[in-house]
Amino acid sequence: MAAPSLIASRRFPQPLRLRLQVLFAKAFESLADTYRLQATEFVRRLRGRVSVEDALDRYFREVGVPHSMEQTVRARALIALAPSARDFPEPESRAPAGWTQLRPDQLIDALRRRSQSQDELSLDCRMAASISDEAVAGTHVAMALETVALLAEEMSADDAIMHYVRYFSLPSVEAQIIFRRTLAAWAERHPVREPMGTPASVCAPTPAVPFTHRVPLTLRIAG
Repeated sequence: MAAPSLIASRRFPQPLRLRLQVLFAKAFESLADTYRLQATEFVRRLRGRVSVEDALDRYFREVGVPHSMEQTVRARALIALAPSARDFPEPESRAPAGWTQLRPDQLIDALRRRSQSQDELSLDCRMAASISDEAVAGTHVAMALETVALLAEEMSADDAIMHYVRYFSLPSVEAQIIFRRTLAAWAERHPVREPMGTPASVCAPTPAVPFTHRVPLTLRIAG
C-alpha cells in the first residue's frame, strides 16, 4: 500500500472533501494501530527463538507493512514491548562441545533438530502473519464501510469502495478481498425488503365465459 493521495478527493464539494480527508486520516491511524498490535503479538509468539529486532524485521517481510507506515509501526511496537522487554530472553546459541560434535551420528542429529526447529519457526511465522492479514483486512472493511456511508449521496456503494481502494493503492488481490467483504457487509446492512402483498390489478379481470355444448346439426335433403 503506497502513501495515500488527495488528488482523487478534489472532485467533491469542499465540506465533503474535508470530511473525507479526515476519514482517510482516521483510517491511516487505525491501520497503523492494527499493524502495531499484530507486530507486538508476532514478536511475542517468537520470543526465546529470535531477538526482538529480528522478529520485527521478519514481521515486516511476512506481512508486507506499507513503507509509509513501517517506521511508525516499528516505533509503536517497541514502545508497547518495552515494559516486558526483560521477559524476552535472547535466543540460545549452542557452542561446539568438543570432538563429539564431529561424529557423523551427532552431526546428522544436530542437522535434523535444526531443520525441525526452522520448520516450526516458519510455521509460527506464517500463522501469525495470517492472523495479522485478517486483522488488517477487518480494519480496511470497517473504514471502507464508513467511506460508503459518507459518500452515499454522491455515488453508489461499489464506486465508493473503489474510491477507498484506489486512495490507499491496495494491491489487486487485497483490493478484491476488501471490495467483496465490504460490499457484502453493506448488503447485510441494507437487505432487500419483501413486498407487503400482491399488488392490485388496475384493470378488472375479464370474466370467464363458459363454453356450452354445440347443438348437433342435421342435414335435410328436400325431395
